[in-house]
Order: sequence, then C-alpha cells, then structure tokens
Amino acid sequence: MAQRYDAVVIGGGHNGLTAAAYLAKAGKRVLVLERRHVLGGAAVTEEVFPGFRFSVFSYVVSLLRPEIIRDLDLPRHGLEILPLDGTITPLDDDSLWRVNDHGRTIRELRRWSRNDAEAYEEYGRLMVDMARFIKPILSVVPPDPGRINPFDWRPVAGLTRRFSELPQRLQQTFVQL
Repeated sequence: MAQRYDAVVIGGGHNGLTAAAYLAKAGKRVLVLERRHVLGGAAVTEEVFPGFRFSVFSYVVSLLRPEIIRDLDLPRHGLEILPLDGTITPLDDDSLWRVNDHGRTIRELRRWSRNDAEAYEEYGRLMVDMARFIKPILSVVPPDPGRINPFDWRPVAGLTRRFSELPQRLQQTFVQL
C-alpha cells in the first residue's frame, strides 16, 4: 500500500528541515527527500579529510531565528551551537585571522591594508544599522498580491515608514543592494 503524505519537502537542508518540522508540528504527514547521504545542507559539519571535521557553511546557523529554536525545542533534539572563535584565510606564506575580538581583527587587517581596516569598521557599523531595519520583518509573511485585504498590507506600510526614517546614506545603500 502506498504511503500518503500531506506535504513533500524537497531538500533536507536546514531550511527544508525547518519547513518540514513546522508542518509536522501542525499535524501534517511530511516526507523529506534529500539527495545526499546527510541532512542539514549548509549547516553540516563533515569529515573532509581523515581526522579533520569541517563546517561546510555552518556560520549560517547564526541566521537561525531564536523563535524557531524555541518553537521547535531544538536543544532538546540535540542542537548545540558552539561559539566561533574566529576564521583564518590562508595566504601565500602567511594568513589572515578574523577573531571575535574586534580590536585584534582591526590590527590584523591593518597588517595588510590600513584602508581595508578602516573600511571594515565602517562595514561593521553599516551591517548593524541594516540588521536593525531588517530584523523585525524576517518573520513577517508577505501579503498575497492577489488578495485585496488592507489589513494584510500593514507590515508593508510599516516597513515603508521605517525606511523613510532611515538616514539617507543607509537608504542609498539599501537601494544599491
């Protein structure tokens, strides 16, 4: 007898698994299909060489919304987020370290380029400002353009107002992106 599912999720990466978990939590029968031998997608740590475990793109777990972690009770299911001490970029006969100590990172960048070190500080400020603007809308479901219900468009109206209150420099950066 064939299995019946309410939803089939193609891809067992962190986004597909999140969608599948919410569907299952809502009482749906869910099938997840993944072509690889391991689930998790970009959030996987794999042994790429004997004895060397490598986080493929595990930095993306920093984008995992805290409410998702709580909603799905992920720590109870084994989620453990380990702090990243820093990153290293190997270069010919040298390396570049980026660490969780802002001052050390700036000093390291200055070894290579004073301009880059100054630009990095400006970039950091820009990312903080952009994150403050974007964070409140990350969990907002976009309105259905085919449905006319003024209440569905309130989050968009609020976003437009908030955008108009941003400093002009930040508005220009958003438009350029």
